[in-house]
Amino acid sequence: MGQFYKVEQHNGNWAFISPQNTPFYSIGVNGVHNQIVDQAHWLKTDLVEKYCGTRDWFPNWASEKLSQVQQYGFNTLGAWHEPYYWGDGTPKTVEIRMSRFAPKVNKDWGTGFPDVFDNKFHASVERACLDCFMSGRGEALLNDPGVIGYYTDNEIHWWGHGGKWGNNDPGNGANDTSLVDDYLEQPASGPGKLAWIGLLKERHGSIERLNETWGAEYTDFEDLAHIAVYRADHPETLEADKVAFLRQIAEVYYRTTSEALKRYDPTRLNLGDRMVGTSTPEVVFDVMKDYADVITLNFYSFDLPERWMSHIHERTGLPIMITEFSFCAGREAGFLINTNGARNVIVRNQSRRGEVYRSFVEEAARLPFVVGTHWFAMYDYGDPQGLIGNYGLLDLADEPYGEFVELVRQSNQDVLRFRKSQEL
Repeated sequence: MGQFYKVEQHNGNWAFISPQNTPFYSIGVNGVHNQIVDQAHWLKTDLVEKYCGTRDWFPNWASEKLSQVQQYGFNTLGAWHEPYYWGDGTPKTVEIRMSRFAPKVNKDWGTGFPDVFDNKFHASVERACLDCFMSGRGEALLNDPGVIGYYTDNEIHWWGHGGKWGNNDPGNGANDTSLVDDYLEQPASGPGKLAWIGLLKERHGSIERLNETWGAEYTDFEDLAHIAVYRADHPETLEADKVAFLRQIAEVYYRTTSEALKRYDPTRLNLGDRMVGTSTPEVVFDVMKDYADVITLNFYSFDLPERWMSHIHERTGLPIMITEFSFCAGREAGFLINTNGARNVIVRNQSRRGEVYRSFVEEAARLPFVVGTHWFAMYDYGDPQGLIGNYGLLDLADEPYGEFVELVRQSNQDVLRFRKSQEL
């Protein structure tokens, strides 16, 4: 193979640089996959019958979906597209979900956060990479010139089990250590708990010194392994230890996942772990910048926290890509119940969806450190046990929301035209 995608600053704006050595601003769609497996009971059409009812139905479906999203002005297949597209040269990003098999210290939303100190986490990273690169269509992926890069995970919970999505500017220096509290809930023999005790020994040397620093009265470090809430008359010193442990968690996570990517596909970009809004503590970014090539953020809001994003960009030196956003009509699209992010971005109708879509992508494109925006998703979702909402370019009958997708097409064309003008 020849050249691969890079990311760099070009005439004052950050951009991906394509294998043809031209700036590339990524406008993508998540979830370009067929719905038969996860939405079979909720689809309002028979995809097999619609796409010829033969063994060729899937290639027919895949070809039409790719053509549709391209007609709507998208130039990238985002996360969770069909592996069928691997090898076809279409610009694409791939989510590996390296933590999927690892024990979790919290389990909000079903993804949670792995115990990175458990050997099972390292095994999970390896197994996920083997599944991605060494089985199925892995060879096609490795030889695909369209691969921009890989996400190591999706929305792992750096903010802890009690955290919130985070769409607003939290201010500089926000380092919520709720994730550390989740680790401290482990039993005394838990790998994460043992790592915490090890850090305390390293930082304080003796239990007497720890007591003096915290303002506590413990008799042995082993005592700390059996409890999750600590006495500290000087709480700021305990908090400093928690921040240090959070940094260690981030170091193990990013070092492990980065080394795995370099073993399996060293030429492609590390696109990070698709973080949830503004919820990630800054100390995590301080570690991430030494491993990832791009910061990837998911937002369910009408506006972007521009000042915070600029601050994080300046702190890390990394560009940012918005890898998930959506706007959803409620009653007008038949969704009185909505789940997850959709609840934050309900609008009246498809015209309004198009209006706020334009506003969002234009706002992002004006920020010189943003390298793309990826919409969620191709289809609506209607599974009461999973996602429900008008996320789609297409409805559950496999039909486009005509007014909306036309407004999307116009907006995407205008954004790409604007970014091209900035390159001159």
